[in-house]
Amino acid sequence: MKNAVMILAVALLAGCAGPGEPTAEKLKQGLQAHFDQYQLPAQCVGKRFHEFPYAADPERLNFRYQPDGPSNGELLAGLESAGLVHQQDGSYRLTDQGRQVFLPEAGFCYGRLRVQSVDRIGEIMKPDDVRAVRVAYTVEILDRPAWSEAPGFVRAFDITDSGFQNRKRFAGPDQPHPEGREAVLADDGGDWAVPGFL
Repeated sequence: MKNAVMILAVALLAGCAGPGEPTAEKLKQGLQAHFDQYQLPAQCVGKRFHEFPYAADPERLNFRYQPDGPSNGELLAGLESAGLVHQQDGSYRLTDQGRQVFLPEAGFCYGRLRVQSVDRIGEIMKPDDVRAVRVAYTVEILDRPAWSEAPGFVRAFDITDSGFQNRKRFAGPDQPHPEGREAVLADDGGDWAVPGFL
């Protein structure tokens, strides 16, 4: 039985499946359609700064969410080095560029996601009489702006070469890294889509 499941998984990844079955290519298309439709940014940082102007008083600037993590002041200095904020009248304010990329609920966002590959396809489930499958996949960042590569910004927010933030030092979303992300897709008449996007 275990061998049969492994053979099926290899066949699905290789695209050797019957009509309507969840091949890697169909699942990749479904994931990409989800990201494209909702225009989800690839990476957001600085969510703790949800309102500007931000008062630059010492207590706020020295605050750290984690003992070994960066202080608010260090993060603001990183944002300043990227040209997203500037200091004026005892507070940090958004620059024109900062206003273009700042979302109060998410922080400073950039890039868009491209699904590179579907790396693992689980067994087909049938919750509520709908065929569904859990997948693991890898993404990359496209259209990464130059400001996100500013050395001070990269240091402050611990941005990796891939453009994603190293979440070991930051609290954040469940799927911060480019590889090993997971999603459930449902059968939509032979195509596969993220539920809620059918």
